[in-house]
Amino acid sequence: MTRERPHNIEFEITTACNYQCIHCYCNAGPKSKNELSTERVKSVIDQLVEANTELLDIVGGEPLVRSDIYEILSYGCEKGLQMMMNTNASLVTKQVARKLKEACPNLLIGVSLDGPTPEIHEKIRGRGTFDKTMNGMVNLLNEGFDVTILFVVNALNYKYIDDMLKLAESLGTHLYVDRFVPVGRGLLHKDLLMPTKEQIQYVAKKLEEYNGGVQLFVEENIFGGECSAGKTHASILVDGTVVPCGHFRYSPEFYMGNINEKPFKEIWYSYDQQSIVPKQCSTCPLYKVSCHGGCFAYSHLIYQTSDLLVCKVL
Repeated sequence: MTRERPHNIEFEITTACNYQCIHCYCNAGPKSKNELSTERVKSVIDQLVEANTELLDIVGGEPLVRSDIYEILSYGCEKGLQMMMNTNASLVTKQVARKLKEACPNLLIGVSLDGPTPEIHEKIRGRGTFDKTMNGMVNLLNEGFDVTILFVVNALNYKYIDDMLKLAESLGTHLYVDRFVPVGRGLLHKDLLMPTKEQIQYVAKKLEEYNGGVQLFVEENIFGGECSAGKTHASILVDGTVVPCGHFRYSPEFYMGNINEKPFKEIWYSYDQQSIVPKQCSTCPLYKVSCHGGCFAYSHLIYQTSDLLVCKVL
C-alpha cells in the first residue's frame, strides 16, 4: 500500500510562551535549550518540501516570541508550502499583523480561544488574556487574513459551543474544534478539565445540527472519526523529534524519528501508522466499519485501551 503524502505537519519552533495556560500539552513557558536556529528551521522546511508536504503549521509555545518568525514564514512561503501559524494573538499589534502579511500573504492563522467570554477563556489562560487575544484577532482580520478560531473542548467550556459558533459567525472566522488531552501541564489539571463522554456527545450533536455559515474543522476525537496521527499528520517537536501528533511527545515508544538524524522524507515514508492503532481497535469487528477508533493518543496515554469517549463497544 502506498504511503500518503504528509498533508499537515506541525513544526514546534519554540516552547517559549508569554502565557501559562493550565491545559498546555507542551508545558510551554521557558525557551527550550534544544530550540533550532533559524538556519536549521529553514533546513527542516527544505526537507518538508522534498517530502511533498502540503501544509506546514508553525506552532509553539507562542511562535511570535521568536524574532525570526517573519523570516521563517517568508521562507516557507517562497518554497511553495501552504503556511499556517497557531498563536494566542496577544502579541499581534496592527504593526505585527502588517509584517506577517508582508512576510507571507497567504498565511492561514489559527487563534486559540477557550470561550466566548473573558470569564470562560481566562479560567484556562489567566486574567486579562481574553481582550488581548480578541484585539489581536481583529488586527489579523483587518489585515485580510484567513483566521480560524481554535477551540479545545474541556469540562469547563463544552456547554458554550453554540456561543463559539455565534462568535465565529459575527467575526467572519472558521472554527476548529478539538478535545482536551491531559498531557504536559494539562495532566496536572486533568480532574478539572477532562470532558466526559456525555459532554463530548453534547458538542458533537451541536456541531452535527449546525447549518450556519461558519466553516468547521472538527477533529476525529469529537465524532469518533479516523485518527490522522502518523497517517496524514505528524508533529516535529522543538528538538527535532518527529511524533505522530504532539500528544505523543512523552512516549518515546511512539517516536517516528528525529530530523537531526535522518531526513524527514525518510522518516515519513518508512513509518507504518498501524503501529499506533490500539490492539483493542485492530481486533474489533466495528473498526473501520462503524467506528474508526477516535484519538489514538487518548487510547494509549489515558486509557491504555481504546478511546473510551467515542468507543462504540464500551
